[in-house]
Amino acid sequence: MNVMLKVKDIVSYFEKICPFSLCEEWDNTGLLIGDENAGVTRILVCLDVDEFVAQEAADKKCELIVSHHPVIFHPLKKICANSCEEILIKNGISAVSAHTNLDVANGGLNDYLAEKLGLENTEILVPAGEFDGKTVGYGRFAKLKKPEKLIDIAKKCAEILGAESLRYMGDDDRIIEKIAVNSGGGASMADACFDKNIGLYISGDFKYSNMRDCAQRGLCVIDAGHYETEHIVCEWFKKVLSKKFDTEIIASEKNTNVIKYLH
Repeated sequence: MNVMLKVKDIVSYFEKICPFSLCEEWDNTGLLIGDENAGVTRILVCLDVDEFVAQEAADKKCELIVSHHPVIFHPLKKICANSCEEILIKNGISAVSAHTNLDVANGGLNDYLAEKLGLENTEILVPAGEFDGKTVGYGRFAKLKKPEKLIDIAKKCAEILGAESLRYMGDDDRIIEKIAVNSGGGASMADACFDKNIGLYISGDFKYSNMRDCAQRGLCVIDAGHYETEHIVCEWFKKVLSKKFDTEIIASEKNTNVIKYLH
């Protein structure tokens, strides 16, 4: 007799591979809406949860949404009709978020980003703690098998991440031997690159002043975008959850980048 998968089974699995205790104090992760004992036959995975994604989950009869960015991040003062939270509650849809705990976990989002960009034998850029006897942390860096020009890496990065447009800083012909990556908004961690002889840092959400500082200190930068470096989490969720659970997992089609580019 098959035992129905429950929301708490998903939460427990995340506790094993990217414990919620690893998340930052300001973060909000785990089961944020719903019933841990609710049955699950279909899961919608996404980067962000808004009213469009919530309605998509309802239309596709998903009992659970698994997201990277928390569905509830700032304190809620009210829940109105047709809001994301109201749609989820009305349709009995639970929501689980794995955010900074997934960023720092070994085998988590930063490792997956590094893998997507062809980095091997990576090391942690900024240590953030320990789990299961091993260091965890933000970002990954590695030496390339074969040095490449900055412009060639930028083009490849845009193609792999599906970036409609990206910003970069540095001499197009600069030969890069060592790369660091960090999913999401990693501009604040650029300092960690300077004492590791890293030639290029790939992340998102760089301010002009961040770029200027890196330029003056000899570090090339590719700002591939917050969304672009993290929407691959849908692939990660599908890959990891499919190996563990025999249930249908759907990547959201309504969770798209809200930023538009004028060419």
